[in-house]
Amino acid sequence: MFYSRCLLLLIATCAIACDRANPSASTTRNTPANQRRIASLVPAATDMLIGMGAREQLVAVSNYDTAPELKALPRVGDYQMTDWEMLARLRPDAMIIQIAPERLPPALARKAGELGIQLENVKIHRLPDVLEAMRQLGAIAGRETEARAAISGLQARFDEVRKSALTRPTVRIMICREADGREVIGPNNYLDDLLPYVNATNACANLGSAYPSIDRETIVKLAPEAVFVLLPEAPPETIARAKHFWDSLPEAPAVRNQKVFIITDRHALVPGSHLGDLANMIAEKLR
Repeated sequence: MFYSRCLLLLIATCAIACDRANPSASTTRNTPANQRRIASLVPAATDMLIGMGAREQLVAVSNYDTAPELKALPRVGDYQMTDWEMLARLRPDAMIIQIAPERLPPALARKAGELGIQLENVKIHRLPDVLEAMRQLGAIAGRETEARAAISGLQARFDEVRKSALTRPTVRIMICREADGREVIGPNNYLDDLLPYVNATNACANLGSAYPSIDRETIVKLAPEAVFVLLPEAPPETIARAKHFWDSLPEAPAVRNQKVFIITDRHALVPGSHLGDLANMIAEKLR
């Protein structure tokens, strides 16, 4: 639960208004791109780098990275702090961050420059941003060919899901990111962008905020036909709490018709290379 909330906070707080890549420090090293040592403070970027075969170039990751293949790597920060002592020992060539340029702390850029670490700023807020970030990361890691293949593969996966989903009626759904249903997915974010591919509309589209908070009365008023609760790697007690909450709302059509689905996949809230799999999971449940 804490992980999913912090992950979404990282996405929502740091990605909003972030422009194109904005390197903020130059490196004095002339390392070939495909040999660059990379520290990633962005879980989605980490996922993309792994997907394009750059796992061995990663020397450090964020506090929220949970992939088994990253278990041995140092954790060097999150949206609140950076472990400069560890980074000084590791000396990566590049560090992936996700911060709106106008919010980039001068001290962060200065410290990276002192260590010869090139900052690479990604923007991952909307679905097209995911594909652009793959291209950007491919260039950083010297894996342009692999990045193009990853982009093509993800788009093909989306198209496959969309073609299959068109065989059934459009469904009005609600996506929640907490067990109690208060934190939901609104408009203008990557999960909202995913819905046309699964032939669904967003019950929370008119709430204004990309990640709004709502109450029980609003859930009933919005009357979703299906609900998806995204709880990556949630423990049994969290899953039980989610089931209890939704069982207490029989007024909602999704509850009444037993269309509340809990997804605990590790990548459920990561806007990375597994988004096609998430789209397919949602489409399969709706089918």
